[in-house]
Amino acid sequence: MLLRPALPTDQAALADLYLRSRRAAFTWRYPADFQLDDFARDTEGELIHLAESPDGTILGFLSLWEPDCFIHHLFVSPDHLRQGIGQALLIDLHQRLPGPFRLKCLTANLPALAFYRNLGWAEIDRGISDDGDYLLMASY
Repeated sequence: MLLRPALPTDQAALADLYLRSRRAAFTWRYPADFQLDDFARDTEGELIHLAESPDGTILGFLSLWEPDCFIHHLFVSPDHLRQGIGQALLIDLHQRLPGPFRLKCLTANLPALAFYRNLGWAEIDRGISDDGDYLLMASY
C-alpha cells in the first residue's frame, strides 16, 4: 500500500469513494442525502492524503484542516474495511505533522467510535451538529 498526497487527477475516484463510503456507513441517513459533488465542497482547502493499492486503486483517504490540526474526514472504501488502511493513514499523519489532532465522530457511528477508541483517542467534548450528536475526540 502506498500513502501519498492526493493529486488533482485523483478527485473523481476520491469523490466516488466518499459517496460510497458515506452511503454504506451512515445507514441512519437516506442514501440520496449524499451526492458525488459533496467531496469537492466538503474538502475544499484541506490537505488530503490517500492510501493506494499497488494497482492504483484508491483504498481510503484522510483530509485535514491544517490550521486547527482537525481531521475532517477519514474514509476507507467499503470493499477494504478492517485491513489497517485507516490506521495507516493516521500513523502517516502523525509522522508528517506534530499534532495533537482532533476530530468529530458521530455517536451513531459505532464502528468509527470503536476504531478511534481502540487507537487511544480520547473524548474531550460533546456536541450536536446537523448530522446528529457527536463526540469531539483528540489524539496525543
